[in-house]
Amino acid sequence: MKLLSSVLMIASAAALSGCIPVKHNDLTAPQISGTVTRAGVPVPGVHVQLADVLNDAGVPVPGALKDEAVTDEQGHFAVGPLYRVTKKTAAIPLVSVDLHTVPWGLRLSTDAKTWHAGWLSDPTMFGDVPKAPISALCDLSVDSKSSVIDGDIAIMGSGPCILQLIEKKKK
Repeated sequence: MKLLSSVLMIASAAALSGCIPVKHNDLTAPQISGTVTRAGVPVPGVHVQLADVLNDAGVPVPGALKDEAVTDEQGHFAVGPLYRVTKKTAAIPLVSVDLHTVPWGLRLSTDAKTWHAGWLSDPTMFGDVPKAPISALCDLSVDSKSSVIDGDIAIMGSGPCILQLIEKKKK
């Protein structure tokens, strides 16, 4: 029994010191649910894609995680959240992020072939991902507008979608 306790203590100390890689999930894109409209009229059949790393043109970079949904008859959709499995001691990121990269965002397509930015987070806000669910209101009749997700941190972005935190109802 004493030997088992010693082995467990040494393994715990090694893990805490970073000698043993410890896998964990990092949130890389939030849970988003919302509605796609065109001038206030719900649009069914729109492909909505959430990606955790996009280039500055709004295209997922190679190796980006993605989740996709198609809007229902009322224009509703839900995507995410996205988690990337990482090792605590890993020094090299799995996906390259540089000055021409947008951390995460939404893309929209009416034909599943041609994609347009729905909401792209500000590339200067690397690593900022809201932990709370997000609500999206996307209007296909609008080219682009800026919006801010307020919360613990304020995240700026732009596109035809306006994103905001979903407030939890108090019991």
